[in-house]
Amino acid sequence: MKRLNKIKFLMLLSIVLILAVGCDVPRWYCPPPCDDYDYEDYWAPPVPQNVHSVTGDGKIYIYWDPVRTCDLAGYRVWRSRTEHGYYYLIAETRSANYVDYDVVNGHTYYYAISAFDEWGNESELSDELVFDTPRPEGHSYRAYIVEEFPDDAGYDFSAESVVPYDCPCADIFFGYDDFDESYYIQACDENTDILIYGPTDDLTDVDWAPEDGWISGAKVNIYDGYSYLVWTRDNHFAHIRIKCLCGDYVVFDWAYQTDRGNPELSTPDGNKDKVALPKIFREHKVKVFGKEYKQENLSFN
Repeated sequence: MKRLNKIKFLMLLSIVLILAVGCDVPRWYCPPPCDDYDYEDYWAPPVPQNVHSVTGDGKIYIYWDPVRTCDLAGYRVWRSRTEHGYYYLIAETRSANYVDYDVVNGHTYYYAISAFDEWGNESELSDELVFDTPRPEGHSYRAYIVEEFPDDAGYDFSAESVVPYDCPCADIFFGYDDFDESYYIQACDENTDILIYGPTDDLTDVDWAPEDGWISGAKVNIYDGYSYLVWTRDNHFAHIRIKCLCGDYVVFDWAYQTDRGNPELSTPDGNKDKVALPKIFREHKVKVFGKEYKQENLSFN
């Protein structure tokens, strides 16, 4: 008898807890009445948080934290061309991420996310200012060292092409210094700047080009797994990541922002503030108009 009374007490306690908790909690805390289709809910789900984007080539990746509510039906993705403009509904998704392919490289897009439940209630739009400018990128490109193949040593970011090192269109060229026994990149003129960024795992490790640390007309030693940024003479930003120093050629990945003056190269965390340079673990030698400097003598962050 005591055991039966205990069971009845526990069942009664469970019902009280269910009624007290309500429906806007994670699914694993949602027995009836949340699964009762006759139940009506007039409360909107929480606003999605931590919305951020990642820049792609002809696409933008948008992520946010999943909303924990048992009656969640999905999310709506909203987009605008201006920060304070009208936001249009572009998609619905059940997952806490979305890839927008309907974008043009060099154009900026603004995003917001809302959540809606099974009863049609919808949250307010997310609070974060999330904007992104897609840009082209390339992987495993090959350029030769100027000392061996000068017609295949330069690179033109705007044309996405290897060009002769002395072509007026070239932004940088690659080479090998026998005296230093090191590979290098050389800015093609004094109006093109180079910045030593440091070791990276892939292109997305460099979000925005930093404000400081640029060297005009520089010749910079390069290393496997390191990233180098280029500020072109016509005010575009580019990123080169070295993948292989392979005898008489160099293999690299690249990203190039086609939007003039826009320093965005990739934004994995939505942080659009001034970017600080990472710690650089290897000494770089830099030559500017024939004069040699060491990395620590230059005005890096």
